[in-house]
Amino acid sequence: MLKVPILTYHSQNVQGESTADNDHAALATDLPAIYAAGFRVVPLDRLVDALDRGKAPRELKRAVVLSFDDGCDFDVRDIDYPGHGMQRAFAAILKGVRQAVPPARDLHATTFVIASSEARQSIDAGSLFGHGWISDDWWEATDRGGLIAVENHGWDHNHPDLEGDDRGSFHAVDTHEQCLEQVVRAAGTIAARTGRWPRYFAYPFGESSRYIRETFFPEFPAVHGCRAALGTDPGPVTAKSNRWDLPRYVCGRDWTTPDELIALLKN
Repeated sequence: MLKVPILTYHSQNVQGESTADNDHAALATDLPAIYAAGFRVVPLDRLVDALDRGKAPRELKRAVVLSFDDGCDFDVRDIDYPGHGMQRAFAAILKGVRQAVPPARDLHATTFVIASSEARQSIDAGSLFGHGWISDDWWEATDRGGLIAVENHGWDHNHPDLEGDDRGSFHAVDTHEQCLEQVVRAAGTIAARTGRWPRYFAYPFGESSRYIRETFFPEFPAVHGCRAALGTDPGPVTAKSNRWDLPRYVCGRDWTTPDELIALLKN
């Protein structure tokens, strides 16, 4: 039976030093706990392959998928976070676990990035510190490195830091033209950086309109080129999951300690 949780972390979530308020601390302790409990991390591609086949291969028994949202530089760079000190990059944490835990040698994650450089600059100025910590100069090398895949998180996230009406919610993206901008235009920009077309889309805020979820993605696959889209409703992916709104658990919302995470995975 197919039952695979997708876990979601945000590398800009640094509000303290504990696993409850720092996603770097959480990831660094969650990963060893995942393997110690007999689970293993697999790439998102393997999960979607199973959805295509309609059945779960043995390798997906006790499997977990990792995803990172927003594509901040903290994903790949050690950065001194104001007030909280040096934060070890998500990529460095993954590499450390790969080296220390033999079953983790195929450890893999997916990061979802915002395509528009102008939007990223505004978000950086409004929600971070204006230091350019949502850049795109690392996308190509990261995607080709085999540890973290770079995928699509929309043209501008419809972020509240941007000018215009109906900002702050992705439910507002409910016309074909808006979907083309947020998904296809974004994919083209990301592909120009990475050298390949994105295979997956993660809804900003985990939100999706009925149109994008029920019409745009399922009816226009040749236009968007995606294999699946991911939301943030809590729950594992099963054979009955909607591939255009796959559920994900979010660090800090659905668990705050490794023990809570393992209990969630075993549920």
